[in-house]
Amino acid sequence: MVARLNIYQMYIRNGCRFGFFVRRDSWEREKYAKVLEIEFVIEGKMIKGEPPYFGGFKNPPDHPRAGKIMGPRIVTLNASWAKPKTWSTDAGGNFCWTELNTDEIRNIKD
Repeated sequence: MVARLNIYQMYIRNGCRFGFFVRRDSWEREKYAKVLEIEFVIEGKMIKGEPPYFGGFKNPPDHPRAGKIMGPRIVTLNASWAKPKTWSTDAGGNFCWTELNTDEIRNIKD
């Protein structure tokens, strides 16, 4: 059995880079999305906090909840099938995602 990862862990596995593709367990087989960003994460940098959820620290001063313990980080996704094509979710820490490689995406498009 393959260990499940959440989007935050996938980001790290991808060398702390965005642009990888995921499918949520509840989506149809041909649907997938590209991960564009994770809230308060600078591409190329490690996510602050304790794995696997990378939370437990206070929101930054410019945040509406400044000084309060941070909840789930918002993940921004893009998909050609979605309306709107770009949207955000607070479910990035859930283990309901599968990362797709380029061969899997190519097979979906064929």
